[in-house]
Amino acid sequence: HLTVSYIGYETQKLVLQVSANKTQTIQLQPSGLGLKGADITAQAEKRNVQSTEMGVQRLDMKDVKKIPALLGEVDVVRTIQLLPGVTTVGEGATGFNVRGGNIDQNLILLDDAPIYSSSHLFGFFSIFNPDAVKETKLMKGGIPANYGGRLSSVLDVRQKDGNNKKFAASGGIGSITSRLTLEGPIVKDKASFLLSGRRSYADLFFPLAPAKSGLRGTIFNFYDLNAKLNIILSEKDRLFFSAYKGQDNFKLADFVEFNWGNTTSTLRWNHVYNSRLFCNTSLIYSKYDYLLGTDFFKWTSAINNTHLKHDYTLSLNNKNTLSFGVQGTYYNLDPGKVTDNKFGPDQALQRKYGYEHAVYINNEQKVNSRLSLNYGLRASGFATVGRRFEGQYSNPNLPTDDTRIRQDTIPKGDLVSYYGGLEPRFSATYLLTDVSSIKLGYNRMKQYIHLVSNTTAAVPTDIYTITDRYIKPTNADQLALGYFQNFENNLY
Repeated sequence: HLTVSYIGYETQKLVLQVSANKTQTIQLQPSGLGLKGADITAQAEKRNVQSTEMGVQRLDMKDVKKIPALLGEVDVVRTIQLLPGVTTVGEGATGFNVRGGNIDQNLILLDDAPIYSSSHLFGFFSIFNPDAVKETKLMKGGIPANYGGRLSSVLDVRQKDGNNKKFAASGGIGSITSRLTLEGPIVKDKASFLLSGRRSYADLFFPLAPAKSGLRGTIFNFYDLNAKLNIILSEKDRLFFSAYKGQDNFKLADFVEFNWGNTTSTLRWNHVYNSRLFCNTSLIYSKYDYLLGTDFFKWTSAINNTHLKHDYTLSLNNKNTLSFGVQGTYYNLDPGKVTDNKFGPDQALQRKYGYEHAVYINNEQKVNSRLSLNYGLRASGFATVGRRFEGQYSNPNLPTDDTRIRQDTIPKGDLVSYYGGLEPRFSATYLLTDVSSIKLGYNRMKQYIHLVSNTTAAVPTDIYTITDRYIKPTNADQLALGYFQNFENNLY
């Protein structure tokens, strides 16, 4: 006998005959009695004490919107900078630093797609439109084996799925930006969409400035476009497609032009094999590019990558949950190209190509009522391949023009260098009481892509490079030990 109830809806009572695994959808009808809305949270109050997670912060957008915001603009990254261990270099710098790491050592994901520049307006705002974001999770330690490629942290941002019941619209007009979000069903209960846009508009007032101010013809704005489709193919299959496009534009009359932006798209198929096993298969594209132009030249740079992920989750029993999978990434870097060069012929740094791949396995185990473990192993590798010129040096530890003895041509697809290794992960929680615990965590991370910056504060014109014969991968070992306790009925 099953009773299904929810505030504001008619209660249903069902009699079920269960002789095998089955799935049954139960839809409730609204009741005529109107009550004040109730907030339902899915996170247990003692989760921070009882789970094996260390250094993990979950941010609900409802809570983020309650925090005082700069110029009234709610911002995910600025909220993260209020958390322990997270800092910023300063205004005018992009990104954030976690526990002493550099900004390129943070893996920032938007629906599984990596983001290489998370800021608008030289660091004053982030690229994440709060109206399109569902949840945010920052992992500073105890990072599971399914994440890799960066040393310091993982920022996992998920977009809203869209309302598959009814059409809804929301928006706002702020002092810096205006935004509009539309969501609703394409086919009710089967397919839904989300469209969200945001734009700053201070530059719209520049034409009104006095002629002597020099502001006429100036452009200084940014925009974000978010889109997502959520399609239920069957009881066991669901398809998601999400996309993002963001751009900053700066032009000072006819003297200098500067723009940069991110483009991402994710196609994910979720399949349920049975009540214990399901998988996610994702095809992901990500691009970051910028342009710096003057009367004399134009400088462009870009990083493109394509990802393929195939992940499984298997519930072995009520004490063990196993996750495993394979991941691959193809990198295509265009470090820099100078065109319309008034000082001489057009020039370009050579492109760089590489493949990053990994396999992983991770198990979450509840040993007994007090002890819980989370342990796994990730094996990763990176292959740098040709089409490129590779210098040979008399002193490989000092590869400069003075020590170069010759330059070889590496054909397309030929191996230039290869690095790899194991990345163990482990965390444990021992409950002392219902509201207190001791936690231990260890993880090793490897990073094969690096940011090249000529200033202490990273700016959008910095370029990325990949590991090769003379640039080694970086490694980090992190050990964490903590005591956790809640007070006043889990209020503190």
